[in-house]
Amino acid sequence: MCDKLNTFQCSHCMSRIRGKDTKPELLVRKGLHARGFRFRLQDRNLPGRPDIVMPKYGVVIMVNGCFWHGHGGCRYATKPKSNIEFWETKIARNKHRDEVTAAHLEALGWTIIIVWECELRGKEKAEARIQTLAEEIRSAGELKKQKEDQRRLSRATAKRERELMLERQAALEEEIKRMFPIPQKIKIASQEE
Repeated sequence: MCDKLNTFQCSHCMSRIRGKDTKPELLVRKGLHARGFRFRLQDRNLPGRPDIVMPKYGVVIMVNGCFWHGHGGCRYATKPKSNIEFWETKIARNKHRDEVTAAHLEALGWTIIIVWECELRGKEKAEARIQTLAEEIRSAGELKKQKEDQRRLSRATAKRERELMLERQAALEEEIKRMFPIPQKIKIASQEE
């Protein structure tokens, strides 16, 4: 990345790299918005502050730069020739942080979709990726809806079973009272205590 620049130029270039509102992010957001999706950005309440959050569909989208997140086998994920140890450590830390964040989000019930920078290079390629992304989001939304319906159904079933059990218990108590009546003297004595 900074192999052909002096220290000052390299420092200047690196300081210009943004963590949010990057070109790939803006491209994805614009494409999703054009397809009717609405979303939140950089939600601070979620681990890792995902780039795009879609609560309706239960989806978070991470738009990753190939270099910064160490996209395996990608031609844009080149390793600099200077300060090799620093860059290897930095990229390894980024990858580890991505894995931990993904695990936390999945534990919270989110579906994670990663969009790589290289998938958005070129107009046709970007358009195709955003279209498949829209399909992935809809699919995840359907899955979320099915899970919620199953949860609702199981809660309703459990409630019905509880009501039936209470009815059976009341009927059994009535039957026992009829079969074995309690003498009046015992009833009065138990009420006085």
